[in-house]
Amino acid sequence: MQSNLSSDVIVEILMRLPVKSICRFKCVCKLWCLLISDPTFIKRHLNLAIIDKDIEHQRQKLILHSSSTPSLYHVECDAMTSNNVMAVKLHFPLIRSSFDKVKFIGSFNGLLCISLEPERLFLFNPAITELKVKRIPNLYIDINRSLDDRVSRPPIYGFGYDHSFDDYNVVKIMYESIVYVYSLKTNTWRRSQRFSYRRFNSDSGVPLNGAVHWVFARGKDSPLVSMPRLIVAFDFAEGKFRELPGPYDDAENVTAVGVLGGCLCWLGEQQDFWVMKEYGVKESWTKVVIGVPFLNLRPLSFLKNDEALLVINEGLIVYNPREDTHSEIVIHGINGRGKLEIETYVESLVSPNVWNWELKEISD
Repeated sequence: MQSNLSSDVIVEILMRLPVKSICRFKCVCKLWCLLISDPTFIKRHLNLAIIDKDIEHQRQKLILHSSSTPSLYHVECDAMTSNNVMAVKLHFPLIRSSFDKVKFIGSFNGLLCISLEPERLFLFNPAITELKVKRIPNLYIDINRSLDDRVSRPPIYGFGYDHSFDDYNVVKIMYESIVYVYSLKTNTWRRSQRFSYRRFNSDSGVPLNGAVHWVFARGKDSPLVSMPRLIVAFDFAEGKFRELPGPYDDAENVTAVGVLGGCLCWLGEQQDFWVMKEYGVKESWTKVVIGVPFLNLRPLSFLKNDEALLVINEGLIVYNPREDTHSEIVIHGINGRGKLEIETYVESLVSPNVWNWELKEISD
């Protein structure tokens, strides 16, 4: 195929296109196919969404699953400003029936970690057309189970990215004390630091800055209801847990952490939550008060007009912080009326099945 454009100009154009269009352009010619499949191009395409907020908003999606249907759906986040939001069904044939319990563990760089009970884990890129699903190998360990009923509690997961080793990891906490970490690069599980905290639920960890974060309690002996909550992070590079300072001490109403606009959030059961403006710095916590009462809140993302997309009391809303107003979002096109599982992701070309090469630092 002849072109008057230089290869550098072609790359600059392709980097700004949606993933779906780029995948189609693989068929244009062999040169374009090699270019689009090149790890350097994949990294540059990904990095553009990190540094350019307009590109990020264009590629940002919601993935949804209803407990009453064996299907996954996605919605463009930009569509949340409309009164007519229509979901599109995704091809994910591994969900066999509505009895398969689907849980989104987390997402990073376009990859989603999905759990299909009992304990079947997958990495999934909804945006690409080839090699889009990878089954994570089962973890088998030999343990002398006591009669302690804690061993029957479901495991806790977290999914994220280790920048220092350029690797995607899944952390699994089971039997209340045993920790294993899965590496996509090696496709293996390894034993890690012992878990010495108390959990309040089985919520998945929140990825940020090379770690995953939860709300736990310190110690094992005191009554759980009276134990103050604290933020605990598992650092993938160091392979160990560390504690982060909360906005105040003796917190007993905090139920979870979240991420909004690249900042860690401390979530309670009131009409406010806290945002850590500078990661790890206690003095950077800022209180955010919203005019929507809630029992539980989960921030999803900022939209292009600086409105916030939130899950409040299991409903999806768009909140305008400048005017302190909100609107409820109704998503059409999803069969059934079951409980919705929701996760955000940014479309990318990263494949969970092509990970035998090193991603190099790209400088524009």
